[in-house]
Amino acid sequence: MHDRRRFSLAALALGLAPRQSLAQSSSPPIRILVGLAPGGAVDLTARILAESMRAQLGRNIVVENKPGAAGRLAVMAIKQSPADGDTLMLMPHGTMTLFPLIYKQLGYDPAKDFTPVGRVAEVDYAFSTGSATPAKTVADYLAWARDPGNKAAFGSPGNGTVLHFLGQGFAGKAGVEITHVGYKGTAPAMVDLVGGTVSLAVTSLSDALEHHRAGKVRILAVASRKRSPFAPEVPTLKEAGVDLVLEGWYGLYAPVGTPPARIQALYKALEASAARIEPQLARHAIKAAALDPDKLLQLQRAEASQWEQWVKASGFKPQD
Repeated sequence: MHDRRRFSLAALALGLAPRQSLAQSSSPPIRILVGLAPGGAVDLTARILAESMRAQLGRNIVVENKPGAAGRLAVMAIKQSPADGDTLMLMPHGTMTLFPLIYKQLGYDPAKDFTPVGRVAEVDYAFSTGSATPAKTVADYLAWARDPGNKAAFGSPGNGTVLHFLGQGFAGKAGVEITHVGYKGTAPAMVDLVGGTVSLAVTSLSDALEHHRAGKVRILAVASRKRSPFAPEVPTLKEAGVDLVLEGWYGLYAPVGTPPARIQALYKALEASAARIEPQLARHAIKAAALDPDKLLQLQRAEASQWEQWVKASGFKPQD
């Protein structure tokens, strides 16, 4: 009797298992939007995060690339999505802190249209020189740049980008005139740095590191508070005598109105994932760095205030 009962319960459990699995697989996937093309650091981070959070939440998670308008197309898409926690966006920090200051027709309000889920990662920004100068330190470069005959110029991935304004901030803090050259991405800026067309490039550390290790460029400093674990031999700007700090980060956001309990569940999955994905991100010179929604919002506000000062000082005129 007992044997038959145990057998019946086991059979029932086996019969239910496929149905439970089917129910889970039939649920719509959680979407993480990325406002840039596949293959970059933000896209890479999103895909690594999605794989880990999938296991934490027991839900399928897909990454959708929606490039265009410097990422603003994806931002508008998440703004218009239902506030149910099933559509998220991984945003580089400039989207939330710098863009409101440089676009006349932005189309969104970072403070009113989105709810932070949490910071996912940090990225270091690097100042590199190449064949155009003999500089081995920031002091060397600034001495070289002060000579009007050298026509100092720095390259960035584009006009109006975080790295454009970081370069302008560097020149302003150092009291040196350095002309900005905006490129359509980091790759052409690095090509011209290696070739000597520009004397300085401001990029993510991950974009400069292999060139540095190969001896094609020299990373003079990083803009982080501390030296990067991926290039510990490179000083910070503050160590090099320029009082400037900016740490890049990627934050996960949901539409405003997403229930607090849902935000909390998503952040717990993000936080648990951070330790798991750290080795994968480190291979690309990206640091896993979870930060809860409240602290991310504080960081966002503080950085926006910093950008306001820098943009005004640069004389940049807002664009359409």
